[in-house]
Parts: sequence; structure tokens; C-alpha cells
Amino acid sequence: MNIKPKILIVEDEPIIASDIEMSLEEIGYDVIGIEEDAESALQSIKNNKPDLVLLDINLDGDMDGIILAEEINLHFHIPFVFLTSNTDNLTINRVKRTKPAGFIVKPFTDKDLQSNIEIALFQEIKPVVNTNNNEYIFVKDFSEYIKIALNDLMFVKAEDNYSRLFTDGNSFILSQTLKKVETKLPDSKFIRIHRSFIINLKFVDKYKEGSIFIKEHKLPIGRSYQEEFFKKIQKF
Repeated sequence: MNIKPKILIVEDEPIIASDIEMSLEEIGYDVIGIEEDAESALQSIKNNKPDLVLLDINLDGDMDGIILAEEINLHFHIPFVFLTSNTDNLTINRVKRTKPAGFIVKPFTDKDLQSNIEIALFQEIKPVVNTNNNEYIFVKDFSEYIKIALNDLMFVKAEDNYSRLFTDGNSFILSQTLKKVETKLPDSKFIRIHRSFIINLKFVDKYKEGSIFIKEHKLPIGRSYQEEFFKKIQKF
């Protein structure tokens, strides 16, 4: 069973907070609370241990969202994403010092919300480690690091400056380019078939000119990659 990431909303406008909560729940996240001020937010973080905080900059009370972010960095070390309509230089410079996991400018779409949250939650990858000939990588999954055996990694897909790792039934987004991920994968098992795809040869179910099939996935193979793929798949 997949565990839903827990998200705390800190927003002092009830209508906006309610809309955000509805959007997050439709996407599949677990909203553990809505707080209107920094003091209440800090108490909620302490009690409920969210995986991520969505944080408005303008808040009621003595502390604004940026000061709250500094407190989160100091005491809790969890990712936070700013929600704001303020994009002046002073605000941006203050925000940068807190090293947020994301920055969303109002008004925003559900896609803006989801992409920023996913990147914040699944943004880290550690190098491949070899122990007793077992190759694996650690991937950040919410607030935990999950070990993925390379033998279970079916393929990797480029998504702009990020990459998505696919195993059977799961995927993980990484804050690294496909080119960088490629350097961590052994070329005896993995091959690039397209500018946007690297595959694990053991998972190829069938192939034909222009396409490769892995489980229910149909992946394109670029012309410049076909010759090398055909050589490797015959030897594999």
C-alpha cells in the first residue's frame, strides 16, 4: 500500500487554503492541517511531522512565512514550498536565504502545485554503491531513503532537467539530468535508446523497428541508437 505524503498548509486566507486543500487531496496527498499563523504552524509541525509544508509568505502575527521558514530549517529540517504573490527583489532575496524546495507564484494551477511538491519530495539520489556485488541506489521517497536494486530498475525517463526512475509499479523523480544518471548505471546492463530514455536490457519483452516494449510501457528507440541496441540485445 502506498503511503500518501503528509502536507501542512500555512495560509491565512481561508478560501485559498480550502481550495489548496481540495486540490491536494484530489491529486492524492494527505493534508494534515491548515494553519493561519507561524506559531500555530510550528506547533503543528512538531505534533504531526509533515513531509512538506506549503507556506504563504504573508501571514497574520509577528512572524511572516520567511521567518517561519528559518525556524523550520533550524528545528525541523523538512522541505517547504513558498506560495506568494510577492515577487519584488527584497522578498526574493529574503526567500533565497532560506533555501526553499520550491517557489510558486499566485495565481497557480494544480499542475504547478503538483510538480513543485513532487520535485521537493523526490529530489535526491545518492551514487551507486557496490556491496558484495549487489548494486543499488538510494532514492529519497517523501522523508525516507529507499534502496532500489539496479536489477529492479526497468528504465529511466528524462523530464526536463529531472529524471524519473521506473520500477515495476512505482516511479521516483530525481533532481538530476538523464545524462548524469546515466553515469551511475553500469553499461553492461543499461543502454540509452533515445535522448529521453535509458533501459535495463533484462526487462525488454519485445522490440521492433522504432519501439521497445517493457511491461505495459511502449518506448521509442531513436535511429541513432538502434544499431548499438541490436548488438547488445543479441549478446545479453
